[in-house]
Amino acid sequence: MKRGELLVIFLVVVLLIFPMISAINFTDFWKDFKARITGEAVSGTAALNITIGNAAPTIPFVEVITPKTPTEGTNTSITFNFTARDTDGFGNLNDSTAASYFQKTGEATRSNLTCAPAGTSGANDKNYTCSINMWYFDGNGAWTINATIKDNAASSAENSTTTFTFNLLNAMVISPPALTWPAVGLSSVNIEANQNITVNNTGNEIDLTINVTAKDLRGETTTNQFIYSNNFTVNNATFNPCAATEMANGTSINVTNATLQKGNNSLNYWNATSGQEQTVYCLQGVVSNISAQSYSTSFLGAWTITTIT
Repeated sequence: MKRGELLVIFLVVVLLIFPMISAINFTDFWKDFKARITGEAVSGTAALNITIGNAAPTIPFVEVITPKTPTEGTNTSITFNFTARDTDGFGNLNDSTAASYFQKTGEATRSNLTCAPAGTSGANDKNYTCSINMWYFDGNGAWTINATIKDNAASSAENSTTTFTFNLLNAMVISPPALTWPAVGLSSVNIEANQNITVNNTGNEIDLTINVTAKDLRGETTTNQFIYSNNFTVNNATFNPCAATEMANGTSINVTNATLQKGNNSLNYWNATSGQEQTVYCLQGVVSNISAQSYSTSFLGAWTITTIT
């Protein structure tokens, strides 16, 4: 082959190879070449550590409780349900921590710390049933329903967006239900009854006034003779009963110094917080021309004690 022909062939080969050579990253090529010559590393390893966090539970649903009325003198059991949700699965919910509370400013909190599981829904939801006792002296008005739970990682959920109404109840019981007096002479004055009558507030009304409606006492033997109602007075136990307003037959008379509040009257200590007031009765005297005999309310009827809002 002639020399000129060889030169032409060489130029063609160079033109074909040059674009390929120019596309090579010479920096990487040199690093790789150098590493092969010097023994330096050309690759490495990296350790990975990824933590998947615990998802805190939520309480998306609390059952609406209709208004409830106290049960006179005792408690009222109120039952409702709530739903807890855990996106890690309902099995991550800690059943032993399911609890609920009824709360109202100025009132004792009522609670149930052992709400019971009541079925599941889907993969993440579990229902719980709670029963809480409300007492007759718990205040009327809106009470907040607070439902709580924790998961197995101790992350907690709480819902206190729902309220219910505890109604008002005006109720009372007196003790004892009868009055007796010691022996009374025609000249006797200002004789207190053998018993005080305790008025127990068995509802949750506050600031109740106490009224007494007296009836004349008729003679049980000589039936045309009476001890009249206006011979009697009544007062709060901390005041002189014989210096109070006189009663009148068939007329409701206010016990001036007595105000009955709500409270736990099982404490059996009358004060502003135990739901009790004691009333004391006084016979100021009798007319001088009546007979020695028993006088009672058996004919005209018993006296009535009333609480008024």
